[in-house]
Amino acid sequence: MERLKKLVFQVFASLVSILVTFIVLEIAAQVALNCFAGERTFRKYASLRQLQKRYAQVGQCWSPHRYLGHYATPYYQKGLNRHNSLGYRGDEIQMPKPAGRQRIVCTGGSTTYTTEVEDYHLSYPALLEQELRSRGYDVDVVNDGVGSWTSWESLVSFEFRTQYLEPDIIILYHGVNDVLQRMVWPPEAYRGDNSGTHTPILMPMPSILEYSTLMRYFMIRAGVIKSHSSMDRHVTAPAKTFYLDEFVRQKRAGTYPEGFFREVSARKMFETNKPVYFRRNIENNIELAKSRNVKTVLATFAYSSDFPYFPTASSEEFISAHAEMNETLKEIARQTGASLFDFALVFPKDKCYFTDGIHVNAEGSALKAKLFADYLIETGLVKK
Repeated sequence: MERLKKLVFQVFASLVSILVTFIVLEIAAQVALNCFAGERTFRKYASLRQLQKRYAQVGQCWSPHRYLGHYATPYYQKGLNRHNSLGYRGDEIQMPKPAGRQRIVCTGGSTTYTTEVEDYHLSYPALLEQELRSRGYDVDVVNDGVGSWTSWESLVSFEFRTQYLEPDIIILYHGVNDVLQRMVWPPEAYRGDNSGTHTPILMPMPSILEYSTLMRYFMIRAGVIKSHSSMDRHVTAPAKTFYLDEFVRQKRAGTYPEGFFREVSARKMFETNKPVYFRRNIENNIELAKSRNVKTVLATFAYSSDFPYFPTASSEEFISAHAEMNETLKEIARQTGASLFDFALVFPKDKCYFTDGIHVNAEGSALKAKLFADYLIETGLVKK
């Protein structure tokens, strides 16, 4: 009996010790996250409640939209970044457009928004406006880029938003997000509305473990859950037929192909799921713009393959898919007469211009703006 009591006491003492240790670590994790973590780290590991307390609304930068899924939150301002009252990154847009002024709308995903550059003045569309004005052109440039947007959202955005800005030129810059939409299986899950990759969320409900900052940190690091600030938690969630996350995980772990990919490789997905919807969306956007006397500039997608930890830029499968998408843009331009800027050909692939092989840094953003300005002037698309 004495031995049993001693054993019970030891087990109890061990459990109490573990609990106390966990509580101490939990408190330390919360203090570190709330008081010492940078903004990017905080957004990645904070809970829904912590995000709401600091930013007043979940996802802060993006808001749900009835037709677009999500868009840039109007009036959002944090640090050096801001959105105007219409939900575009940058300063207020003068409406109606001043007589004699040319207006350019840059539309696309995070590479147009210029996500990795915190100061909105240093985003590529803002710098493009500065570049053109410094050369004597009366223009303004609107940043209609939103993280995760594909050519589908740009098409819808033109119909419901962009055309009412009275643009003279739209620049369509798409690539990686449209490539991602093709990583679905079986083939019938590949649809023009992208429902094969993401499904609507009815009620985001975190598990009980996610209320712990410590547990949430390790679960996000391990890839078990998405960050609470991720759009996958509030707007849409990955569909079961979408295999991007598993592909990235295996590539980073060096285990590809395993599991499902032994039967259906990523290359087979791309070979089966041709960019037919990408082509349709771009062509329809060109026709809509033409009907409103708006010129369209298509730009090929630039990236750097010198980032092995980011398979969407460095893997052989994605390199081939990017090339196919860029060739599709060239074909569309030949068939429709739309202007084509072969940006991927002239933009350096040097690692120093990128943060992850897909998104440019501040230096890359400045060079991107200059090259686009050169193209618009050399082709006579903008006039003094």
